[in-house]
Amino acid sequence: MSEEARILLLKLLAQADRGGKETLPINERSARHYYTLSGVAERDALHAYLENAAKAGGLTLEWGKGSEAQDLKRLRLIDADRLAAWLGVTRAASHAEQIDRALATQLVSASPWLKDAYSHALGQWRLGKLAFRLPASDVSPATDLFRIAISVCNNEHANLDLRRFSVRLLGDSKAVENLQGKLADLLRNNPEWSQLGNAELFRLLGLEKFPPALFIKGPLIIDYAGQNWNISALQPFVGLSPDQVRNVRALGDIPYLMTVENLASFQRHVREIDDDGVVIYTAGFPAPALVKLIQLLDRRLPHACEFFHWGDRDVGGLRILSKVSESLAMHSLNSHLMDSRRDDELVFSDVDRRQLERHASSSGVEGRVARHWLKENLGPMEQEATNPQSPRLSERVC
Repeated sequence: MSEEARILLLKLLAQADRGGKETLPINERSARHYYTLSGVAERDALHAYLENAAKAGGLTLEWGKGSEAQDLKRLRLIDADRLAAWLGVTRAASHAEQIDRALATQLVSASPWLKDAYSHALGQWRLGKLAFRLPASDVSPATDLFRIAISVCNNEHANLDLRRFSVRLLGDSKAVENLQGKLADLLRNNPEWSQLGNAELFRLLGLEKFPPALFIKGPLIIDYAGQNWNISALQPFVGLSPDQVRNVRALGDIPYLMTVENLASFQRHVREIDDDGVVIYTAGFPAPALVKLIQLLDRRLPHACEFFHWGDRDVGGLRILSKVSESLAMHSLNSHLMDSRRDDELVFSDVDRRQLERHASSSGVEGRVARHWLKENLGPMEQEATNPQSPRLSERVC
């Protein structure tokens, strides 16, 4: 067998699958492997292999004329299916149909954005192109990728760590983990998740090996794994597993609850501010287990207890503020120190301003804060640039 000849035939077949020309000229640009042959014997072997493929009815060989009669000029495809059968390969369209047979019924009730993403991917696979960095020949990973997305959109991963979810869905503890990068690309087709990085996205969805530790400070009694713990004396904070918190009870009057986006600011606040506020570190986007705890505190803390969020002044910080706000039913949320003006004020990029303008049309704290930033021409600011203050003492703007 001539490996160089097989490469040429596979290139011709792939070209046809992509809807391209059904001819392959034999020149140094299109058929580089042909010109790597070092001797007459090798070239004769290549020609013999191509002639056998032609006899099977898949293609014709076009030769030169006159003094160039011995020179191969062009391969012309006649029947792509016959050529694929002779080569012993499956065409891209056939692989795509295998994927579609496995997924079509599961996608009937899927969200429009997921259906659109699948339709586009299937079209790419049928043309022999990559979709989500997968070729159509990777039938099993491609099918698994969309099965995972469907399951996530149906919230079937709730209350499961990454590997237990993977075993339950695919029978392999590392299958989801191995596809995480491609899965993030697919899930970002959801407009709500389009601007999130991989880590933010998987934190938001709870697709992690274990829920991040809960860092919390305040005068509370926590029912933790069936035992009541008074954490009020534990300074500067206590670390717990959020999925083990079953209930909470306030000790005395709690003036405020505040969620804090970044660890350095959380660490400074709980060490430098001596008051009875409840302070929680969100680690960026709050994971589902932490959202459940915030919802529990929303129900258990009195209405007079004010709720705040302290985060970065940027689009990501605004989205985290919105996520915390969405988890509250009994309390409204205010921003904290996210509108401080600096002497070296930066400006938002045009891209960020356009995103802020979209957020400004929203109701609630997200829109209110975005409108204030735009009106006051405030620029981006990391929360670590601001010294901690108690929400009870700081001047509230939005």
